Amino acid sequence: MSSNIVQSLVVPCNDLAETLDFFTEKNEFRLHRIYPAEDPSIADIENHGRYIRLVKQESGPYPDYPAISGGSTQDLSIETVDLNPPMEVPSAQDTFEMTHLGDDSDWVIGRVGMEYRNLISEENGRFGASHIRITKGGPVEDYVHFHQIRFQMIYCYKGWAKVVYENQGESIIMKSGDCVLQPPGIRHRVLESSTGLEVIEINSPAKHMTGRDHSINLPSQTVDSDRLFIGQKFLHHQASPGNGGELGIVEATGGMMSASIINPKNQFSQNLEGKFIFNFVLQGDCELVFDKNYSFSAGGAFIFPTGKELLLNHCSSDIKILQVVELP
Repeated sequence: MSSNIVQSLVVPCNDLAETLDFFTEKNEFRLHRIYPAEDPSIADIENHGRYIRLVKQESGPYPDYPAISGGSTQDLSIETVDLNPPMEVPSAQDTFEMTHLGDDSDWVIGRVGMEYRNLISEENGRFGASHIRITKGGPVEDYVHFHQIRFQMIYCYKGWAKVVYENQGESIIMKSGDCVLQPPGIRHRVLESSTGLEVIEINSPAKHMTGRDHSINLPSQTVDSDRLFIGQKFLHHQASPGNGGELGIVEATGGMMSASIINPKNQFSQNLEGKFIFNFVLQGDCELVFDKNYSFSAGGAFIFPTGKELLLNHCSSDIKILQVVELP
């Protein structure tokens, strides 16, 4: 991704989504990038070569936005901005952490109104994991976009979503139990979803740029299902009765990552080597034995240190866990 250095007017705002809507929907600015997706705080927009960087700021004073859209730069600074900055990937952290499904206060509004629940702390910046939901079904106000990432997979937890991907033909329907690998830079767009859609997204790095592509329309005129995007291949793994095991992520990522559905019996032990070992309980409940005993039920997630024995006790008969590993 080449560098694109511009001089940009820096505009503080309180509500990024509302301010972005003011400039893009009412004043013909175009969104170029937004960062990060799960709780955006920066957006770069442009209108006929005039660039503005919107920066979320908890307290004012805030400028007169109509005056800015008309060309005023009073009391505002100019900043050199790289619209395609180099990707930064933090080192792996070999730690244990966990989260449980709580109340609605755990959720924040992210890109295009989707609700996000973080499953990994910000300290573990090499990877991010989010529980994402859309509470109201129907058309999604999304646009053709891409992510500056090294890894990104989406597991459809509940409901369905209609999505279109670059060079992959007509739209696909992701259903509960399906998994998609979105290789780096692939253009895509969410078209529609069911009410109550929930997905689990794992990406690396955790904080990454989402760019809008104004130059192409989807679906693509050219279909190339074997195309490699920075060494990775698009994958749509479809669920089947009794579906388990590895979901095709190892092959699609060229051996970088794996993703599996595991169904532990009453007592389960496992030794894994990897730079990142993530587990999300899809259904059922279990007890994790580590430095002490931890109870998990559906919606719970944990990162486990590499080289340690993963020991689960008292697994319910319906237990199902999504496990994602960065391979050594």
